[in-house]
Amino acid sequence: FGHVLPRLNFFLSSFLNSFKHKCPILRDNTHMIEFSLFLSEYWYLSFPLFLTIILWSRHEMNRGGNKISCTDLTKLVNKNSASLIDLRTANEFETGHIANSVNMPHDEFEKYDHRISSDLETPIILICSTGRQSVNIGEDLLKKDYSNVNILSGGIMTWQQEGLPLVSK
Repeated sequence: FGHVLPRLNFFLSSFLNSFKHKCPILRDNTHMIEFSLFLSEYWYLSFPLFLTIILWSRHEMNRGGNKISCTDLTKLVNKNSASLIDLRTANEFETGHIANSVNMPHDEFEKYDHRISSDLETPIILICSTGRQSVNIGEDLLKKDYSNVNILSGGIMTWQQEGLPLVSK
């Protein structure tokens, strides 16, 4: 494998250099070309870096519970009578929320967490504006041994973008 890399580097550098004067995009991206040549030349450093980035991003995606779509949310509510917890502020909640959701503002969640079902198996769906604040609360619930914690991916914004109904008081 080691004998292929010098040939690949030579091919890439000669190919890119031949088009540098013809193509303004390549002429302006000399740093990117140098970076890609560096990555191919020092593959033994690049590979662990990319592997770390991939593993880290997978870890971040799974933080706080399962990310679910609006369709999955509807199915969970209809089949398993899931608890919907809206983590937005009271004002945001009153302007529009998903039917049967309970408002427990993110900043004051500890005051309201006694209202969550004591059944650790009951599906819980966390809803916030964009899906980011739910992660922290989801981690707290997982630490308290709730096993079925779900997060609406994209939050209430995705719900609205898909044209799904909101209830306002």
